[in-house]
Amino acid sequence: MKPLSHSQTLRHGVFFGIFAGAMWGLVFLSPKITHQFSPLTQMVVRYICYGLFALIFSIRTIVPLLKNLAADDWKKLVILSIQGNIAYYVFLAIGVKYAGIAPTTLIIGVLPLTITLMGRNEHDSLPIRQLLLPSLLIVSGIMMISLDVFLHSDSSLNSSPAQRALALACAVGALICWTLYAYRNAQYLRAHKVSATDWANLTGIVTSVLAVFMLGVGYLISLWRPNALLALNTDPSLDWLQFFLIGGLAVAFFASFLGNIAWSKASQMLPVSLSAQLIISESLFSLLYGFLYDARWPRALEWTAMGLALTGVAWAIHMHVQAHPKDSSLEMH
Repeated sequence: MKPLSHSQTLRHGVFFGIFAGAMWGLVFLSPKITHQFSPLTQMVVRYICYGLFALIFSIRTIVPLLKNLAADDWKKLVILSIQGNIAYYVFLAIGVKYAGIAPTTLIIGVLPLTITLMGRNEHDSLPIRQLLLPSLLIVSGIMMISLDVFLHSDSSLNSSPAQRALALACAVGALICWTLYAYRNAQYLRAHKVSATDWANLTGIVTSVLAVFMLGVGYLISLWRPNALLALNTDPSLDWLQFFLIGGLAVAFFASFLGNIAWSKASQMLPVSLSAQLIISESLFSLLYGFLYDARWPRALEWTAMGLALTGVAWAIHMHVQAHPKDSSLEMH
């Protein structure tokens, strides 16, 4: 493949990062639509479907790649699958179930800052002090959303204070999981000559194997406590068709399969300090989908929050472009 100039690499990487955010925004809406199902059931169905999509669409390239994987590669795949998929989505689903989309989005929306801090020593990342003002704009947007959450309670929620406290703790858990995943995944992709698409598909296949294991765990829990958060739903009266179409096929294909491939490409093309800022697109798209689902326009504070966040991201992108005024070639894999 013809080497890409630095500016072309940035443009492609930013596109893939924003596209991934648009796909990932769906994962916040799915638990709200399929709230009758436990977080574990949602996770298991989504990731088994994801693994099937990854296997079907990569069958020609994945088999030779499997033979070349070392033990350390398999260990990395398992850790990344747990951090970025299994644990992250269970935490997120619990957060949305008991606290709603906006508060969960609010906490996970801190990802641009946490990932930037993790990647502060990367050789092509901008110093934190240079990203201070764009980051403050993003934080200001998050604070605006937070204020709006407290001013306008979600009447569709009937969770107890203890459940809401659990939801907030789980949202923080999701934040920690995905911070670790994003940074370590980017490190691996930039250090190894592996196709971003193949790596994303390998992650999907490993995740599906782990999901099958969790299916067995969830079934055993359901025999003991059928209404537990980590119990597998077995009630035939639930709307299983809608659940499989939305929580399984749609979210697995768009958010997991397409979204993870796009993010792997972005991680390979962009410095950590820039890809971190693009994570906010996930939060913005999740809010947009929430507005569409609720059939309402954003309120004044929500408009302001989105404007601040978008301005912060655009500013961060501009700063990375300005940091490399001369094009330098990068060979993409």
